[in-house]
Amino acid sequence: MIRKRWTQRILAGVMAVGAAGGCKQHVFMEPADYKDAVMNALPRGLETEPHSTITPSVVDPVTPGGPGDVLNTVRPSRMVTLKECIAIALEQGNIGQQNTANFGFINDSIEVQGGRTIAGSDTIKAFAIDPALQAVSLERSLSKFDARWINSITWQKFDQPTAAQFLSFQNSRDVANLTSTLAKPLPTGGTAGITFQTDYQKFTTGSGNGFVNPNYIPQVQFSFEQPLLRLFGVEANLLSPAHPGSALLGLAPSGGGGTEGILISRIRVDQAKAEFDTRVNFMLVNVETAYWNLYAAYYNLYAQEEGMRQAFEGYRFIKIRVETGNQPPQDAYQARAQFERFRRQVYQARGQVLDAERQLRGLLGLRSDDGFRLIPIDRPNEAPFRPDFYEAANESLAHRPELLQARELIKANQLNLLLQQNLRRPDLRSFGQYNVAGLGTRLDGSENLPGGIPGNALASLTSNQFNSWTIGFRLDMPLGFRDANGLVRDAQLNLARSYFQLRDAERKALEYLVQQYRAVIQAHAEIGPAREERMALQIYLGKIKEVIELGRWDSAYYQQYLQVQRDLATSIAQEFRAIADYNSALAALEFAKGTSQQYNNVSVNEGPLPPWAQKKAADHIRERTEAALKLRERECLPPPAGPGVIGGATVNPPVGSALIGNITLPPFAEKRDPLPDALPDPLPVDPKKNPKALPSLPSGIGMSALPVGSSRMGFPAPVPGAPVAEGPTGGGEPYFEPIGTVVIPKRVPLAGTATAPRATPVPLPAAPPTPPLPVPPPGPAMPAPGTVPVAGQ
Repeated sequence: MIRKRWTQRILAGVMAVGAAGGCKQHVFMEPADYKDAVMNALPRGLETEPHSTITPSVVDPVTPGGPGDVLNTVRPSRMVTLKECIAIALEQGNIGQQNTANFGFINDSIEVQGGRTIAGSDTIKAFAIDPALQAVSLERSLSKFDARWINSITWQKFDQPTAAQFLSFQNSRDVANLTSTLAKPLPTGGTAGITFQTDYQKFTTGSGNGFVNPNYIPQVQFSFEQPLLRLFGVEANLLSPAHPGSALLGLAPSGGGGTEGILISRIRVDQAKAEFDTRVNFMLVNVETAYWNLYAAYYNLYAQEEGMRQAFEGYRFIKIRVETGNQPPQDAYQARAQFERFRRQVYQARGQVLDAERQLRGLLGLRSDDGFRLIPIDRPNEAPFRPDFYEAANESLAHRPELLQARELIKANQLNLLLQQNLRRPDLRSFGQYNVAGLGTRLDGSENLPGGIPGNALASLTSNQFNSWTIGFRLDMPLGFRDANGLVRDAQLNLARSYFQLRDAERKALEYLVQQYRAVIQAHAEIGPAREERMALQIYLGKIKEVIELGRWDSAYYQQYLQVQRDLATSIAQEFRAIADYNSALAALEFAKGTSQQYNNVSVNEGPLPPWAQKKAADHIRERTEAALKLRERECLPPPAGPGVIGGATVNPPVGSALIGNITLPPFAEKRDPLPDALPDPLPVDPKKNPKALPSLPSGIGMSALPVGSSRMGFPAPVPGAPVAEGPTGGGEPYFEPIGTVVIPKRVPLAGTATAPRATPVPLPAAPPTPPLPVPPPGPAMPAPGTVPVAGQ
């Protein structure tokens, strides 16, 4: 019964210590999840073939001629929405420059490897791994509480001469030792252990002197050691980077080398997640700003092209008047200079579009030579919005991930101060051992042999016939505690420093919010005057048309007309630059509040995508975009047969994004007539008949893709779509009617737009009423793109 009882006790103790070992820990995700999330994107053999050469990548030609330039702009259009751009960026993009004063630009510097991480890397595939690295450090810090199984077996041969013959048998023997220890570091700082040990001795002499020869001495030893001052308690050991170890069992302090305490490592994980959120916020605001910058760049190109078309027609009009003697000859040269100025500005605007597209592509992780040009088709937000500053301020202090990192740093310094104060205590430990031993000449068989000789040593062990115990204390105390006091003072200073840093960071966050708060109001306030300026210039051109129709054109109008042409192109670009700045300011305001992810419906989770979201968001959005554009290309249906009925079928109200609900592409996304690349050749005029005629000009520069014909007087025909009316020189002669051909499509804000502010817009103070301007008669205008209602999406 005694044997059975002790056997049960030993097995129960071994199972209890093994169950509490915690030796099986997950690193940061399951191996299968790690393979799906990380390994599938890596080349085969990257981990298993370290001796293979890392060869440079090969750039395969995608499109003939390489990426587009200002002279090679013919590329198929790819209509993109802001949602699609954000989805692509989150999957494979770059965060860009982390400059709060200038969003929307990529980082062209090449990353430099530094230690375990890549310094300066801004690709999402690289910095998404940083929180996982911190999670690995946390697992390593938890490993100090893992159970340890320590085993050893030795054989020895003793054959030493001895002066005292009656002791010679001790120096001539065979010795073997087997030891197996299961030790468990405890959260309180102590160590519990169970040791099974068997000693074997076989003497060559003296076997007849009453000794058990050979003999087995099995032992089971229960040990416990606990610090009483330094590193005593659960909290202190959760803060300490290493476990105190055990002098009784000979265990050195355990823990992941170079790691911090468990509580501090958890804070580092939270800080890594906050840093990831910070970079994602930078990516979101950079992508949105780059999107609207491309939008404004296209409108600038659109404005310069319209100015170039008007300059082309203006040159032809003035040229006719010069030939008829109604205009001084130098005006034709000035008209030509106007055309060349616009042509140069068209090249500059194309370069700005290409650079803005390159910035957006860099943030999306797309190459610039894929053969497409990106066309932003989202409607910008033009609704007035005045945020509640103090509500936004509280959101900023609560949600900015940078401030969360600063608060976590204070918490880490607080915990470090507690640790250093604990390490200033003396190292006083208590320990105890209880030893059960047995004796026998073998490890099996009966417990006792004939003649009273012990037989089975293990049976003797379970009988608990031989036992011993030990209790003691151990003190280790440095005199003066100079190093410990220095560490405490260092921790106190770091804590004070981090507190002042947090308060200053909060002040900076509020001041940055003030800047973005003012920028939102100012950006929207500039839209109205810019639009009124553009409309006034168009009205002026309409009045010029009235003057021409009445036959009252005066050469005194000419200089002002040329200036209005330039001002109109500038005003169109500035109006849509203001609209783009307003939308960028809304994105920057959300960044200042720390709510960029909520604003863009982005959530950050750990591990791979769940099974119900395995399909990429970019692919899903792309399918919806292409389907919507195909619907738009369909022929218009018959007029409604009744309310809510189109073509005899009931149509639900349009819902969703601006793209799906009501597709109206901006004018730069529509197909347009080609630009005139050169001016027409000078007219063959006889100076004797017309001494005021324009002298011969050099031929136009560049290749013209415009099919032009000849009229009766040798004038090139107007650009496609230009009016041909009764000219001042005779019937059927083409001449220019100087009226603006730019008609900006109306913008109707849609419900549920992705870029709409989440807060309730507060109307801005109304501007003082202005007297109405005369509206000119309608002239030639760009046809507004049609729309097709879409059934409920």
